[in-house]
Amino acid sequence: MPAKDFHLLLDGLGIRYKDASLYEAAFTHASYHNENQKTCFMDYDRLEFIGDAVLDLIVGDFVYEKFPEMDSGGLSKCRASLVRGATEASFADKLSFGDYIRVSKGEEKSGKPNPKILEDVFEAFIGAFYLDNHFDFEASKKLVKSFFADSIEHYEDFEEFDYKSKLQEIVQADVKTGISYHLVSETGGQQNKIFSVEVMCNGLVLGTGKGTSKKRAEQAAAKDAIDRKA
Repeated sequence: MPAKDFHLLLDGLGIRYKDASLYEAAFTHASYHNENQKTCFMDYDRLEFIGDAVLDLIVGDFVYEKFPEMDSGGLSKCRASLVRGATEASFADKLSFGDYIRVSKGEEKSGKPNPKILEDVFEAFIGAFYLDNHFDFEASKKLVKSFFADSIEHYEDFEEFDYKSKLQEIVQADVKTGISYHLVSETGGQQNKIFSVEVMCNGLVLGTGKGTSKKRAEQAAAKDAIDRKA
């Protein structure tokens, strides 16, 4: 399906832009650029670079202000748990960025953009906004913080998600099939339950794990699968 007009997205987000070409590039995949070189002059590659740097700076500033008692190691860990692929891809997905990304005809046939493309486009979008508001850094801070304001209150959840996200990246590098988590058993009383989970791909058990919640058990299973692959 052809990409929707990105102007509609910007209008919906209430973004008053000066240079629309920046946002056009932010939603242009390299495959589309290569296929349409006579009419398309830029993809999101360079914007992704600047957007990544802007996110690191602003989210770093955000956590520094939010946690005045946290040491540098904790601040780095907190920022890393927020500014990461799975988190950025989830923001892009919620805003339906995938509907606006221009890709080659071959890529169109593959269907919905994969999480890595959504992550890249989110960073490129932030980069485009930053460059479009180059003399108003506060505007960029306001936009970025609007995405991360809720996440920062629960940043530990994103930390815990690291093993699942990492396993997904490892598996997708080898096969296109996704992975799934299955509850094997649930033991103990109401106040001290222990959940056992298996993570599977193509009918094979990649790892197992236990935890005091299904979420923690899934993390443990993902970690076990990663350790087995190491």
